[in-house]
Amino acid sequence: MLFAGGALAQVSSNASLNGVYYFLHTMLIAATGATVTDTRSGSGTLTFDGAGGFTVSGQQLIGTTAATSLTGTGSYTVKPGGFITLSNPLLTGASINARLATGAVVGSSTEAAGGIYDLFIAIPKSTALLSNTTLTGAYWVSSLEFPNGGTANIRETNFKLTANGAGAFAETSVIGEAHNLSDRLLTQTVSPITYSVAPAATGTLNFPTASGLTTTTQLIAGTKNIYVSQDGSFFIGGSSDPGGHGIVVGVKAFASGATNASWKGFYSTAGLRFDANRSRLSGVIGGVNAITQGAVWGRRTHQSDGLFDASTLATYSIGADGSGQFTSTTGHVDIAATSETFVTTGVDTLDSSTYELSFGMRLPPQSGPALFLNPQGALNAATFAPPGSPIAPGSVLTLFGTGFGTQSLSSPIPFQTTLGGVVVKINGVAAPIFALTPTQLSVIVPFSTAGPAPASVSVTVNTAVSNSIEIPVATTAPGIFTLTQNGLGDAAVRHANFTIVNGSSPAAPEEVVLLYMSGLGAVSPTVTDGSAAPSKAPFAIVSSPYVVTLGGISCEVQFAGLAPGFAGLYQLNIKLPKGIPSGTYGLAVQTPDGFTDMVNLQVVAP
Repeated sequence: MLFAGGALAQVSSNASLNGVYYFLHTMLIAATGATVTDTRSGSGTLTFDGAGGFTVSGQQLIGTTAATSLTGTGSYTVKPGGFITLSNPLLTGASINARLATGAVVGSSTEAAGGIYDLFIAIPKSTALLSNTTLTGAYWVSSLEFPNGGTANIRETNFKLTANGAGAFAETSVIGEAHNLSDRLLTQTVSPITYSVAPAATGTLNFPTASGLTTTTQLIAGTKNIYVSQDGSFFIGGSSDPGGHGIVVGVKAFASGATNASWKGFYSTAGLRFDANRSRLSGVIGGVNAITQGAVWGRRTHQSDGLFDASTLATYSIGADGSGQFTSTTGHVDIAATSETFVTTGVDTLDSSTYELSFGMRLPPQSGPALFLNPQGALNAATFAPPGSPIAPGSVLTLFGTGFGTQSLSSPIPFQTTLGGVVVKINGVAAPIFALTPTQLSVIVPFSTAGPAPASVSVTVNTAVSNSIEIPVATTAPGIFTLTQNGLGDAAVRHANFTIVNGSSPAAPEEVVLLYMSGLGAVSPTVTDGSAAPSKAPFAIVSSPYVVTLGGISCEVQFAGLAPGFAGLYQLNIKLPKGIPSGTYGLAVQTPDGFTDMVNLQVVAP
């Protein structure tokens, strides 16, 4: 069962973030596009008081100047589900969109005004005394660095180091690429690579500059100050040298036996990315649901040409040591031996102009009383994208929890706002309910729901009222329904005669097929919440722009609106590309603020 509540009430709050955390923060500020005007990095400790305030003590780098002291205070708010708003330690007046994980806080300033692109990671200070023996065995090390600031010398690495427990590594090779080295995948010899770990869980990684190389031609160079997790399963680090901006992460490799199934469950993640070909900077916050079919990502991305949310599926192949490649896209993924932590990087088996680092840790479990709305269980009904993905006016929302009555019921059209004594309110407005079980509700988001502030959601069962949760709101949040009803696999598409498109009855080039979706937002003329869409002109037409692609090829859209005669269901009539060969293709839909590409469509050419 998904998102079942436990016997004891436990939801994230300000009290969930308490005590001393080590942190690393790298931030680029761009006046326009990806032209960086300011680069900053910070490290040290954040001491959270459990009541919404923190103090910072550490050092910062600005541009190419020497490190200076970083002190001050800030505030934070932890919402149920682990969603955090945190004062930016490096920039007064800005805030970080962060997530609370089981052993870390990760974040990025996606909601801050202006061109701020950053990655923030904080981990609890160990309560045990550590030493060099804490780091023993193989680690996968990834880095994303900006020597001297900006993106001209951006570089990334991903390589294995085997620690001997006494301060030395067996390997002498590092692998990665650098923008000023032609974006080529390189292997360099760096020796000796050493480390140290102090009792307070601080330490260093040391990469001496090789003969003939410099800090801008060596893939990773100098001393990196590191912070080590209590169990030694991962560490984070960065440089304090002038201009030494960037973040280094290491995760302990599996001794053997890792498989794709070793990455499983819900994780919070944040990342920083630069696409050199497009000259595009991006800061990302979101979640990952690692399942049998791959990793379902829900990303909130602030990039230099806009802000948008995406739900995507990335397939991957994990080796026996927990390291692997994405197979549906470029990049590398490393899973820690505990399966609690992962790192992704732009380093691939081929040359690449994409530089990125993402760090993720498992979501903290949430539980509550008999009537409980799980704050991590509010999902797009089409994509089932991870918690934190937004809703849009008119979209279908699935809510998980406990105590939603004692029976399973469904409603005919028009959907009513009360079903079996259950009422769901979104921003105080009763939402049409079309199905319920004791642990799951399916509702239509009222068209009056508007952002940018998150929407408040609660459930009433007879006279009992649940806890309230918050869900981000976007103008659109596209999701494509599937035949499997889990957001993956073959898209819910019909031929013009309303028969299903599948392997037994595939689509043909230039055929017009009917695609069914959620989350395309406002329509004109308007339709009453939960009522059937008009079955004849004037139809309820989508107001927001959209683009549909099949295998990366644009499709002509002949109709986009609410499905005639249905409630809460969008329909796109799309003409498939001319001359497209037989095959199974990815189907994607993009709006100005949303994107999804988790489904397939099968085509057979005559």
